[in-house]
Amino acid sequence: MRDMDRVQMEVVGIRHPFASVARLVGRIAPSDPGAWQPANLAVRIEVETPEGQRPVSRIYTIRSFDPAACTVEIDFVIHDDDSPAMRWLAAARPGTTVWMIGPRQHLVPAQDPLKRVAVFADETAIPAVHAILNAWPEGVRGSLWIETGEAGAFQELPRLPGIDYHLIRRSPDQPAGTTGALLAAARAAIGSACGWTLWAAGERQEMREFRSHFRALGLARDDLRVFGYWKHGASSSEIDRIRLREYAEIRKRGLRLEDLDDAELPI
Repeated sequence: MRDMDRVQMEVVGIRHPFASVARLVGRIAPSDPGAWQPANLAVRIEVETPEGQRPVSRIYTIRSFDPAACTVEIDFVIHDDDSPAMRWLAAARPGTTVWMIGPRQHLVPAQDPLKRVAVFADETAIPAVHAILNAWPEGVRGSLWIETGEAGAFQELPRLPGIDYHLIRRSPDQPAGTTGALLAAARAAIGSACGWTLWAAGERQEMREFRSHFRALGLARDDLRVFGYWKHGASSSEIDRIRLREYAEIRKRGLRLEDLDDAELPI
């Protein structure tokens, strides 16, 4: 991708803070360490390289970056399926190397000291929320809602003054992306566009409903930042094929990645 590095990461260690999460620490040698320090950075990790084919890659969020050690921390949500990312993760050990492209900064909340910031996220966006909280500016008030089946992932988020925290605990028999609980919480909490900015990330269809509801409520475009990280019933491979096809199309037209509205992709 243009304006991004292709860097090699060496796995330093992998641990499991929760049954559903593998937390990887990897060492990199970036050409510009400063580019790895903003909040909510994404990288594309080349998890498989089939012979004679282009690498299979997946997008992950940098949970944290240690500039002194030049290490990144990345959370992998563990799935039962036999996907390229899960195969790579199962085989990874300290010393394993992998190529990745990035970083690309995704939008953070519009943090206006005159408004309250509402953050809504499911477990796929917890690494982004963690990074956003670590860079939270003083004097900005916020309210945070996390939907997850793993309460511990919510509990380890940084606690900051001026922010209230709400856990939406999903029961084991409720599939992720099907409850509608995040949107229900948002509608209950925000009855008027006045005095709010909103950042949300999670299942694509629910995020579309977020965007539609809060546009109709009157939130300004810059105060409404909503991202679909995944889609219930669709594989990452399918979503990636569509994304890469659209990326190639905008490059052909001489546009930048920033000109692509991911929410409008036919996924």
